[in-house]
Amino acid sequence: MSTASKKSIVGKFSDLDSTSIAVNQARCAKVRNRNVECLKCAQACTSGCISLVDGELVVDSSKCVGCGTCATVCPTCALEARNPSDAELLNACLAARCGDSVEICCSQLAAALDGFIDKEKHAQVVCLGRVDETLICELAARGVNDIHLGCGDCSACAQRFGKQTAETVAKTAEELFRVWNVPAKLSIKEGASTKILQESVTDENAHERIARFFSEPKACATLESAKNEKGQGPRDSSEAKQHQAFPLPHVMKDGTLPHFVPDRRERLLNALSSFGSAHEPSLSTRLWGCVVIDGTKCSSCRMCATFCPTGAIRKFDAEDGTMGVTHRPEDCVKCGSCRDICPEEAILILDEVKTSYLMDGKSHRYTMNPRPVKLDDPHQILNTMKDKIEGNLYER
Repeated sequence: MSTASKKSIVGKFSDLDSTSIAVNQARCAKVRNRNVECLKCAQACTSGCISLVDGELVVDSSKCVGCGTCATVCPTCALEARNPSDAELLNACLAARCGDSVEICCSQLAAALDGFIDKEKHAQVVCLGRVDETLICELAARGVNDIHLGCGDCSACAQRFGKQTAETVAKTAEELFRVWNVPAKLSIKEGASTKILQESVTDENAHERIARFFSEPKACATLESAKNEKGQGPRDSSEAKQHQAFPLPHVMKDGTLPHFVPDRRERLLNALSSFGSAHEPSLSTRLWGCVVIDGTKCSSCRMCATFCPTGAIRKFDAEDGTMGVTHRPEDCVKCGSCRDICPEEAILILDEVKTSYLMDGKSHRYTMNPRPVKLDDPHQILNTMKDKIEGNLYER
């Protein structure tokens, strides 16, 4: 990673905070420690609003279309979709439910089908990148067994990269369905192959019009344009400046930064619990990780617990003098903070996680050797030097 990419990003998301995206800066793994490599939001942004330029994070709020893809990939929910919120999108999907089926289409496809479909029977998002695993599993938990995601012609869409996120989410959802033996099915279709086109539109002239719509390159017709007409779009720069004073995390009494487990993860685990017992002993997805600490390398600094954003890794100091950390996979969001900031490179994050750890709240316990020099000692630097050179140093 370049030096530029390790610069502080504090305040860079300030202008992004709007009616479409909520910014919770204190949750951002990279704000908490700039050595963390997570830049998933920049990698997934569909419009170029969040990007990397010469290794440095650049945020241009004027390019934000409010698609919510960044919120889908953010492991700590430092970015959250507001319009619609998760609850609003779930309700919209349930309102559009037809039997045990739900159709969700992107705004470009909705624009192409304008006048030919019953909009009340289709939930709409700016981009399919807005759909996450929690929404899909919550629908399945409510008896929706047939979930169709329809998108327009991605080659002619400014938000075409959102489909990649949707496909990643679909892969994870399918793995969850397999492990919990859920009968629900999820499909992503593009253009004329979508179920919406095949079953909802019967007029031949409509198909010709839709074909022309997709053959003419254009920017995605977003929901945001309609919001702007009502004065509900992103704040202008002058208004955004009033919201730049985001609170930064302060160290708590136990020497760690505050923890926050995303509500999405809580709701997802609740949905999985409603499916009953898992039929497989383990699973491997983008959502959870299993932290392994190499005791032969670990220096017992416990920085992994200090900066863990969710508290999946926590310190313990027992009355018998033993100390170390515990790791709770259920709360791990696989942000990579612990691995990236470990000074001894003693941490490995496994993709495979036992389902019993997720559903039963089990944790791993890593007992560590006490450090020769306490981190909270005012003479820490002097004592560290004494320990390193094995000689006498005198403080004046």
